[in-house]
Amino acid sequence: MIGAQQDVYVVLTGYLKSSRKLGERAEVQEDLKGSLKVVNERFEDAIAAKFMVVGGDGFQGMLYFTESLFDLYYALFENIGYRFYIGIVTGGISTKMSENVGEMDGEAFHRSSDALATVKRKGGWVAFDSGKGIDGIITPSWNLMADAIWNWSERQKEIILYYRKHGKCRDAVRSASENFGIGERSIYKTLRTGRYHLLRSVEDALKDVLN
Repeated sequence: MIGAQQDVYVVLTGYLKSSRKLGERAEVQEDLKGSLKVVNERFEDAIAAKFMVVGGDGFQGMLYFTESLFDLYYALFENIGYRFYIGIVTGGISTKMSENVGEMDGEAFHRSSDALATVKRKGGWVAFDSGKGIDGIITPSWNLMADAIWNWSERQKEIILYYRKHGKCRDAVRSASENFGIGERSIYKTLRTGRYHLLRSVEDALKDVLN
């Protein structure tokens, strides 16, 4: 269902890193489609236009607001089986709303593509552009976070994301311990070596700025 037209949206444009070296591109694209389907279903209420594959090796979608931005980024990180760049922009659109992101246009889409081009050129992970001076803090902070999580082992990724999705509390540690069949000390050690609580504190600070 399409909501009422807003003045500002959040447009995200991503691209798989080193996509031409990933092997069978048709298979990679199908994997990407499946991953985006999971994300679209999980964040249905926050998504203004569903995420879809664009240009073969990229993806794009639009949110109503920034509140779900970090949870959505972690969901993309969890579900897309390949490393990716992403340009994230808040801004307006010049066309009518559509459930198909490919049917829309406007300054937010142009700036999101520009942000993606910037991060690809500079070799980071994320470029954030709201048109405000605080972007100079948000982008490097987010890149530090992204660099840390993209260096998690698969086991760290599984455990930390499970903990994140199950309340980020003592009960979540107990649940993770039971789910993975390891002691609670091992869960705490994984959180510590993955520097999750530090990353979470940065995320919370950025949320305060964004929202």
